[in-house]
Amino acid sequence: MQLSLTNTRLCGVWFHKGMPTGTYNAEGITAVADALRVNSSLTSLDLSNNALCGVQLTFGSDTGTYTAEGITAIADALRVNGGLTALDLSSNSLKDEGVSAVCEAIQSNKETKLASLNFKDNSIGPVGAKSVAAMVAVTSSLTECNLNYNSIDSEGKASIRNAVQGKAGFELRI
Repeated sequence: MQLSLTNTRLCGVWFHKGMPTGTYNAEGITAVADALRVNSSLTSLDLSNNALCGVQLTFGSDTGTYTAEGITAIADALRVNGGLTALDLSSNSLKDEGVSAVCEAIQSNKETKLASLNFKDNSIGPVGAKSVAAMVAVTSSLTECNLNYNSIDSEGKASIRNAVQGKAGFELRI
């Protein structure tokens, strides 16, 4: 079963012409996380472009106030959900803190079947890159990871590429 909640204003805030509209509220994303904890039949979840952390990258700088409340709820659900095979968190400005929480959760879940992970356009920097590399190195089910349009430096890219080495057929976009 697949569920796409892309661009649905789950957190009460959206951006129009680069300006935030609405007030951040984690109720919607927390409800999704609660369902994810107990639903093993969902295989694909798209949460892209929802300002899960209350911010959006606009013209090279962040607009809004960052909070990890929403992405932490999703990360906590990923610690126990073993049915998800595809997760799209692109365009949410998760930053290093949010990406690290998700990576640590996936890494700790020995039941994970996650094969495809999309972190495109999330303002990931060096700390997030290290978390991604650590997760990729130990998550045997993962075969695809999209990291395009982030702020990952050459050292971070190298560590992620090293983690992928020896994983035949792994598709890395960085």
